[in-house]
Amino acid sequence: MSENKIKITPAKGRPMLNWVGKKPLDYVKGFPSQLIETFDPLNSKRIIEVPTFEELKDNWQNLLFHGDNKDVLATLLELGFRGKIDLIYIDPPFKSGADYVRKVELRGLKNLGQIQDDEASILQQTMYFDIWNNDSYLQFMYERLMLLKELLSETGSIYVHLDWHVGHYIKLLMDEMFGQENFRSEIVWRKLTAAKAQSQFFSNVKDTILFYSKDKNCIFNSQFLEGQKDDKNYPYIEKGTARRYGSFDLTQRGNGPPRYFGDNLLHPPTGKHWILNQENINKAMGEGRIIFTSSGLPRIKRYLDEKKGNYLGDLWIDNKVAPLSANDSERLGFETQKPEALLERIIKASTKDPEQVLKEGENIPLILDCFCGSGTTTAVAQKLGRRWIGCDINKGAVQITSKRLQKIIIDQIKNDKENKKQSLLEEKMIIPKYNTFAVYKVNDYDLKLLKTEAIELAIQHIGIQRIRTDRFFDGYLGKTLVKIIDFNHPLTLLDLQLIQDELKKRPNEDREITIICLGKELTIDPWVEEWNKKHPVNKIRLIELKTDKKYGNFLIHQPAEAKVKVERTAKNKALIEIQNFISPTIIERLNIDNKLFKVKIPDFRSMIDTVLIDTNYNGNTFLIVYSDVPEKKTDLVKGKYEIEIPADKAKIAVKIIDMLGEEVLNVFEI
Repeated sequence: MSENKIKITPAKGRPMLNWVGKKPLDYVKGFPSQLIETFDPLNSKRIIEVPTFEELKDNWQNLLFHGDNKDVLATLLELGFRGKIDLIYIDPPFKSGADYVRKVELRGLKNLGQIQDDEASILQQTMYFDIWNNDSYLQFMYERLMLLKELLSETGSIYVHLDWHVGHYIKLLMDEMFGQENFRSEIVWRKLTAAKAQSQFFSNVKDTILFYSKDKNCIFNSQFLEGQKDDKNYPYIEKGTARRYGSFDLTQRGNGPPRYFGDNLLHPPTGKHWILNQENINKAMGEGRIIFTSSGLPRIKRYLDEKKGNYLGDLWIDNKVAPLSANDSERLGFETQKPEALLERIIKASTKDPEQVLKEGENIPLILDCFCGSGTTTAVAQKLGRRWIGCDINKGAVQITSKRLQKIIIDQIKNDKENKKQSLLEEKMIIPKYNTFAVYKVNDYDLKLLKTEAIELAIQHIGIQRIRTDRFFDGYLGKTLVKIIDFNHPLTLLDLQLIQDELKKRPNEDREITIICLGKELTIDPWVEEWNKKHPVNKIRLIELKTDKKYGNFLIHQPAEAKVKVERTAKNKALIEIQNFISPTIIERLNIDNKLFKVKIPDFRSMIDTVLIDTNYNGNTFLIVYSDVPEKKTDLVKGKYEIEIPADKAKIAVKIIDMLGEEVLNVFEI
């Protein structure tokens, strides 16, 4: 990959919003993308180590990235995707001050009759902290919007999903970035079907979606709302206007007699000229569609069965895009998950239909979501036959998205043969589906324990009061400021240097600092001792959770373990059996959350979310040849698998992902 800096086009729109620390991106540099996993159910055996646009343009596979989206977007620019994205949808943080959690329920415990309390098998996993001060949030969004604009095609559109916290700020940023002339709509989407009861003011029941385009010549397909049906089962009667279609055509057009009304053919207000040209008048005459009133005025028959519906406006409160209910089958445990119907409407509105594109000899539309969360955008894009790129900094989100896409693709492949037969019989065009996707890691965000989850656990354990507006310090303990060090590495001198640098930016800060860490390097104690001698204010105190007398009983990460047996049963077949699996983290968390009794897990498969198998593992990239993704949340993984393997020496890898997203990899040579 090139080491060259990538120039970013400056924003020139007006008005311009200012904040402390505003700094445009002049240049960015991409990062190496490491291929982690490939899902290739049709066994194309195509491995794309570096996913450049040039490599993919004629033989596409979808892309899923794990990493900070600023790094991923810069990498996409370096890989040749500038101006190649047809539609962007993002659902970024709202600066709401909330922690977003994913509810994780262990598989099958209720079915086994072992759990009486509905909540006893549910864990809450903190996925994101939506805590910002205003300036850092605006800079965060500013940088990413600049990169997204670079990636957007000239006919492309971007939809940014927001709420009342920051919608007005981001609209100004979008005006500056894309220009006021490229503002298309501010869509209001009803996120709650009923207002919450509250003692004062009005309940918030809506989100806003800002729709901008790169240029005035953007792709847009009008969308329609279905109305009521009449007594003949004809659709799309507008409410209160059924009488408009009161005439019946006795010429037996279609399945007739269809309803119609006579629409004025003369231009208002003068009524001197026809609205159709002569060619269309002759055509309508030949079809018997033009009639005349008793006073001789021309009318054209508008048939009810030709009406597509009522044009969709910017107020989306219809049931077709209703918010997800608590028990909705789409639910994946994400608090902020959006319904697939919402994304379907956006994708259909702002991208061409694949059949139309293929007829015109163009590329299938490419959709990007760099805050993909539970993967709704990518899931809908896959179902609609569009190409997609997804990205998230949270490993759990990437795993959930991957699992969701695997199920969709397997179902599409199952239906594909029948669809092809039907298409050939009806001489319809066969729309290709992209059955392969690859997962890449950018700038190494592979944590054993989610940083957000570790911070939340430490806060609960020690009794720290969270700070909702500070992006560096995590909270208060008594009168001291608290900094929690990432538990996936010991406290280092670099961590102390970062704290020192932050204090230099705060010359009026006179509080002491408490540092929470799981372990520390040997050089730390002498450094802290010397610092405290020289600094009468901002003294540093350490709480090392492994050894501290008061706080030492903390959830220390112990890796999950699996006992797997693999044996060759025939020349080209093997039996793989998961004989045992244990996740100390899940067991400890269950017992922390349920203090009245110890939760017992009668079947270890309750702790397993997904099983993936690679029958010819190369030691670097995991090629998903077989995936066990249970259909329902209550179903258990099978645990036993008879699969085909190479006839000679085979290297089999079994990846087990637990309900909290931790992975265990077992490799066997047979």
